[in-house]
Amino acid sequence: MDNYVVSARKYRPATFQTVVGQGALTATLKNAIQSGKLAHSYLFCGPRGVGKTTCARIFAKTINCEHLTPEGEACGECESCRSFNEELRSYNVFELDAASNNSVDDIRLLTDQVRIPPMNGKYKVYVIDEVHMLSQAAFNAFLKTLEEPPHYAIFILATTEKHKIIPTILSRCQVYDFNRISNESIVAHLKDVAEKEGVQAETEALSIIAEKSDGGMRDALSIFDQVVSFTRGNVTYSQTIANLNVLDYEYYFRFTDLFIEKKIPEALLLLNEIMEKGFDCSHLISGLMLHFRNLLVSKDACTLPLLNVSGTIRERYGKQAEKCETKFLYRVMKIFNNCDLNYKISKNKRLLVELTIIQAAQAIDEDDESSGRKPKRLKPIFQAVVPNQATTAKTVSPQVNRVQAPVSTPVNNTANGAIPNINIEVKATRQVAKKGRDAIFTSIYGNKKQEATKAETAKAVVNESKQIRPLTDDLLQVHWMDYASQLPREQAPLANRMVNIKPVVTSSDSFTITVFNKMVEEDIKAYQDQILAALGTHFNNANLKMSIVIQEATDAVSRILTRAQRLDQMKEENPALSDLTKRLDLELK
Repeated sequence: MDNYVVSARKYRPATFQTVVGQGALTATLKNAIQSGKLAHSYLFCGPRGVGKTTCARIFAKTINCEHLTPEGEACGECESCRSFNEELRSYNVFELDAASNNSVDDIRLLTDQVRIPPMNGKYKVYVIDEVHMLSQAAFNAFLKTLEEPPHYAIFILATTEKHKIIPTILSRCQVYDFNRISNESIVAHLKDVAEKEGVQAETEALSIIAEKSDGGMRDALSIFDQVVSFTRGNVTYSQTIANLNVLDYEYYFRFTDLFIEKKIPEALLLLNEIMEKGFDCSHLISGLMLHFRNLLVSKDACTLPLLNVSGTIRERYGKQAEKCETKFLYRVMKIFNNCDLNYKISKNKRLLVELTIIQAAQAIDEDDESSGRKPKRLKPIFQAVVPNQATTAKTVSPQVNRVQAPVSTPVNNTANGAIPNINIEVKATRQVAKKGRDAIFTSIYGNKKQEATKAETAKAVVNESKQIRPLTDDLLQVHWMDYASQLPREQAPLANRMVNIKPVVTSSDSFTITVFNKMVEEDIKAYQDQILAALGTHFNNANLKMSIVIQEATDAVSRILTRAQRLDQMKEENPALSDLTKRLDLELK
């Protein structure tokens, strides 16, 4: 009990061969040692717990070894290796923590030590950990020594934040970037440690530990020790996720099945179950994003190496990926990504997550619409009433300015005591304009369907389309409003201005519009060609001309005033306001 050593220290690599996940980097260092081409300064950078300081110690031990092995490793039997193994550093290896020794005086002391040659061995190695913590003055004091040290001095700088090191330091070092360790390598190493410690561990549990460590071996070993203490030497999947507060894979698979089956109430109840267990919704969202990413990866055999899960979970991903369309996965990933971006700024986070789940459950309907299949629609609350053919249709008044949507009269079906159905019709602006236009056509040309057969009507329409239609105020107003209603959303200001303008016919080929200021005139002139082309199509007349007359509005509401004009108008209406601005010396900015 007294001699217990944590796994991260007990199983720390002592040779390049035992370093996990950095094969290319360790091979480069061994080749440099064997060839004798050693640089005077190295920079080891990368995430935490990937072996930067460990490789620095191994490198320092190997270059001072008196009898290297054919593989380029330290022998471990010479005097230098024995002293290094006993005290974790020899007299020729110095470690400096730049986080606490970051001043100019500390660097000056280091510079004085560099002048003393090694007592035994070939090289003196200085390992400076967290070198990015040095101050700007310390970096500048260290430049000359780092660039031209004695032939026996080698500097190894280690950092997790390479971007904080000044370029003059980077240019004087050989930079080695350490990668994150893959989950497969971490799981394999944890299995070896478990066998040596006599611990029974499930592969799924070790995979969870590897994911939790985020590519750091030191973190993985620390989590492993924690889980072993919790499970008393029997590391299982269920106990591991309970100890690490990790959401089970089963919840993600259940959510996906509910989304495919469009069971929104069950999905919301499952969310409530997760929240009652104390899990944060942000973890659920990030987990679902990763889950659907894994499903997308499982759709194609060439992307399967990107799936970092155990064999059993891999099979489940493959089976569920067969049920999901690729477009559905894209859409759901985008939905959860938007939720993740808005989660921190949302005031009602639970409502945001619930809305996201509802959208994900409806994403498969959108996929059906895009593929041409008719999605299942909800039954309407109100059913449409079939109009009675015997009912005589009322004649629509040919008024242009006030065109109202027709309201259907409910059929009296209360003979058997049933409540009559209500016909609710919502008409868009374009449809209302079309109804009014058709009504005016009917009042002018008459109902041709009652006067002739379908063939004669079609022939009359063809003959009429070849002739120039008469230009009247009513027809011109209808087509003018129709063009305004068809403008896109980006041209909404123009559409609003056209609605408030009434064109007046002046001749058979021309008409006049009246505007209230120069700005409206310029907007109409900018689209004059498009307006005349659209109206000319309706009247079969390519020679239409439009005149614009500017007339100052007599009504104060219709006139567009500047801020200064509005203030003057308010002063005229209320003299107290004028007196107040003078007393307080107020000015309009």
